[in-house]
Amino acid sequence: MHNATYGRTALLFALCAALGWTHAAAQAQAVDGPTTVCITAQAAQQPQTLVVVPSGTVFATDDTARPGLAGHTQQAQAQAVVTTETITLTHMQPCMAADASSVVSHTRHWLHEKVHSHSGQVLHAVGEISGNGVDTGMEDEDTSLRDLVHSGALSLSINRTVQDPVFLQESDADLPDTGGGVDTSASRDAASDLPSQRHAP
Repeated sequence: MHNATYGRTALLFALCAALGWTHAAAQAQAVDGPTTVCITAQAAQQPQTLVVVPSGTVFATDDTARPGLAGHTQQAQAQAVVTTETITLTHMQPCMAADASSVVSHTRHWLHEKVHSHSGQVLHAVGEISGNGVDTGMEDEDTSLRDLVHSGALSLSINRTVQDPVFLQESDADLPDTGGGVDTSASRDAASDLPSQRHAP
């Protein structure tokens, strides 16, 4: 009887430890691909959690505009990637490796054709590729996925350099009106230094 009680107690402790470390362990293990996509521990709490992240989901850094030299705005640090495969995240697997490509948008100030891994850097989902731009409303997706995206609960980290850029052809009119009156001319000037732009006719 004593051995049986001890065995059940040990099993209970092991189960609690496993559940408590599921999210951290899953994130640590999902490093086989160039990126790792995760939902937060809070979003993965329910055992029935099932999140399908479609190919074409765009993740970007949270960099904001800041004053630069001669009154110009520095936007070149902003980076974005897009997943190129569909993955499924669950309560037991809240993180998964995913293939991805970099995203270049002069209008959104995403100017990096190569996105490198930086310790502690996290990109958050902002929408999905639609035509030549980004659909931030994601109206064609499930409400649960839209809620995760809009609450910042869906994120991505870079494991190794992401390249093979996707070039978006958006204009200022395609961006949501935030009332900030941001001038995108600085990013268009900076875009002229991109390798892909130098040989344009």
